[in-house]
Amino acid sequence: METVPCPISGSTDFTHYLQVPDRFDAPGKKHWTLVRSCASGLIMLNPRPDNAEITHHYHSGRYDPHLHAQNSDSFIESAYLSARTLLLRYRASLILKEPVMPLHTSILEIGCSTGDFLNYLHKKKGIPADNLTGVEPDPEAADHARKVFGLKVYPSLQDGYSKEKFDRIVLWHTLEHIHAIHETLHHAAQQLKPDGILVIALPNPASSDAKYYQENWIAWDAPRHLYHFLPGSLEKLLEAHEMSVFKRIPYHPDTVYNHLYSEKLRCKNHNQPFSTLKIGAALMRAAIGTCKNLMWQIQASSLVYFVQKKSPG
Repeated sequence: METVPCPISGSTDFTHYLQVPDRFDAPGKKHWTLVRSCASGLIMLNPRPDNAEITHHYHSGRYDPHLHAQNSDSFIESAYLSARTLLLRYRASLILKEPVMPLHTSILEIGCSTGDFLNYLHKKKGIPADNLTGVEPDPEAADHARKVFGLKVYPSLQDGYSKEKFDRIVLWHTLEHIHAIHETLHHAAQQLKPDGILVIALPNPASSDAKYYQENWIAWDAPRHLYHFLPGSLEKLLEAHEMSVFKRIPYHPDTVYNHLYSEKLRCKNHNQPFSTLKIGAALMRAAIGTCKNLMWQIQASSLVYFVQKKSPG
């Protein structure tokens, strides 16, 4: 375990924020502590597992990003995988919305997991496989991406591709997991083409579902999520790397996911059945939340940030 300063301000002055469970543990087991930096407003896990210890917490076979058809064995997991596959088109449309030429576009995904998104870009968007690069530290997920999809996937940012330049660099629900956060953003800034775009998707701790479910909000996901960025705190972090946000949009599909899985976690921690009635109530709240997100973006379950390097001078 380690205790660390705020990566934005360098301060060790924190206030207690919330005690949250590990969603994979039995009810009543150890809770993790979230604190809030008095200087920057960043919410973070502190103390936290160090870089060596954290690997243990990803080894649940039920960890969503690493699920694939061969290791899912329940209806809910199969439904999740089907929904994830259907949403690849939507995610690609967001990331490639700015004009690109598929044959020449180069994309790096940091935290590519099993490689589904990169494979979609190749198969459905016509981007050559040689133009697609992934980074994934989990050996099983990376092995799946290589063997099943034939992708270039490296275990770390320091590998052989590191002098390439990319039109898009994607951190899709990844930045909140990374211990070496400054090193990662430094690499991203260095590897982004002058007119390239960094796309960062993050859960939003200011969301209405985070406030409703409190310690049972699924996106706290302790101890795997180390940081929880409010829009202002992310922008402060990016400033240190000469980058800035030029657009921010809600990612609506996460509203449904977060309500359903938060309700399931709350039922588990209160020893209640995750009944049809509970599922229906969660879906109703998700529908209301989605409507609210259209008017008040800051309440969205997840936000997607589009980032560019600042112009010299």
